[in-house]
Amino acid sequence: MVESISLPAEDQWDLILPVFVQVKSSSSPVNVEVIHRLHGSMKLVGADQGLFISWGGFNSKVPAEERAQFFTVRLWDSGNLIQALLENYDKLSPDIQADLPLKRVWALVE
Repeated sequence: MVESISLPAEDQWDLILPVFVQVKSSSSPVNVEVIHRLHGSMKLVGADQGLFISWGGFNSKVPAEERAQFFTVRLWDSGNLIQALLENYDKLSPDIQADLPLKRVWALVE
């Protein structure tokens, strides 16, 4: 499914991007053929940008494909997803925060 998302821009303009998102929750790494199918699906629906999230990461051939598709496809593993969530959690709507309740914990560092 392709949806337009509105992201707050630095200068307060709204930026609308058609983004095709695919998520694989398998613990095994994704191979390059799956990335090629994502790109084909993007073309079918007219999406200019794609985000592929693989909880299990990617196999060794995928980084070369990522460099080749740099301007059209971003690849995230579980670490990227968690980092983006933590960096943007405060910007999420209260409804989404209620569905994914997190609590900030502070710790002393030595």
